[in-house]
Amino acid sequence: MTHEKPISKSFLLVAFILCIATNSLHAQTEKKLSLEEAINLAVAHSKQLQQDSLSLKIANSKLIQSKNSLLPQVSANLSYLRISDNITPFQVALPEGNVVLNPQILNQSFNSLQVRQLLYSGGKVNNLNKILKLDQEAINFEMAKNKLELSYSITSLWYSLFSLNQSEKIIEANIVLLTNQKKDAENLVKQGVLLSNDLLKVELAITNLQSNLSEIVADQNSLRYNLRVLTGLDTSTKIIINETINQFENDAVSVETYIQKAINNRAELKLIQVREKQAKANEKLAKSNYLPLLSLGASLNYNQPEQRVFPNQPEFTGTWNVGAFLTWNLTDLYSTKNKVKESKFGLAKLKSATEQASEGISMEVNKDYNDFIQSKEKIALATKYVDQATENFRVEQNKFKTNTTTATEFLTANTLLLQAQLNLTTAKANAELAFKKLLKSTN
Repeated sequence: MTHEKPISKSFLLVAFILCIATNSLHAQTEKKLSLEEAINLAVAHSKQLQQDSLSLKIANSKLIQSKNSLLPQVSANLSYLRISDNITPFQVALPEGNVVLNPQILNQSFNSLQVRQLLYSGGKVNNLNKILKLDQEAINFEMAKNKLELSYSITSLWYSLFSLNQSEKIIEANIVLLTNQKKDAENLVKQGVLLSNDLLKVELAITNLQSNLSEIVADQNSLRYNLRVLTGLDTSTKIIINETINQFENDAVSVETYIQKAINNRAELKLIQVREKQAKANEKLAKSNYLPLLSLGASLNYNQPEQRVFPNQPEFTGTWNVGAFLTWNLTDLYSTKNKVKESKFGLAKLKSATEQASEGISMEVNKDYNDFIQSKEKIALATKYVDQATENFRVEQNKFKTNTTTATEFLTANTLLLQAQLNLTTAKANAELAFKKLLKSTN
């Protein structure tokens, strides 16, 4: 008689810990993901939006630099020279004695502290600052546009995955139904009531459904992977989405209202409007080249020798000066006119672009609106089709059980019902997505 060794307490403890760890690991690999959370994760993870954010910071830095040009400009210059002693000093004989005009001062140092303040620039700095501020606005609108595009991409992915999940359930349920029907058919074949070929047709239908199910699973895996990448989730995470969707608001807003909202809200149009303002500022900036620059300045000098002292002395001397400075590039009076023309052409081009964008947006909204209306009609038709197909299948199923119809008729009725159920699921998802697309096109 053999005796089993008792399981040690330490072994049980280790097994318990391993069990908890396994369950914890399993829990970490699953992620319930709502549409809103998916969009938020994608926005936080988006490399494009991160680049837009950096572009905004760069634009802000450029604006600060431009504003700093209005501050007093302070500079310091320090130098030391050791000159050669091979020059013979020139002397002038005077009654008081000989005077050396160019004494040999071998160690020389020239030092100055200068301050310059711009008083008038013809509007250059102000217009440049305005252009840079508008750059910030433009980047913000570009970010809003990219965020909206990303949100819709995630929404489209999410609803496609939802539709596939619902299709998977419908096909799995249909496989179960046909499998049960196959068992009944096998009994009828044994009784000699049903032909073996009819049973084979049922088996072929099951195999075909299993093939369709395999394709759906492959598509699900592809969509889940894309969703994981776009949301920044670990690629091993199993994404679980909601089993139901929120139905769209069934309002009676006219297409004209949606078009007007789009014209007022679309980031693309606001972006072009900002570029128009920039073009006008650019024109003013170009015209400012016709005007001079005026500034005030002061300089504190501490030199050895000081050139203002005659004759030069081998000692440091402090001096200062204050002055006004007028700079006028006369060549710009001729060359600036072409820059002004270029700015005017750019402004005209942007105005044309605004009109073109408005037309394109109105056509886009009109199409999205009609697609949404049609999607609602498809739901009503798909629902009616499901009711009809359900009743047709019920009749054919009863006939098949009593062997008063062929397997072909029964399977045709089953296929029609399956397709009707899939169409209804797809129609509901597509209608919700069409409504989201309409909202996107109106911003």
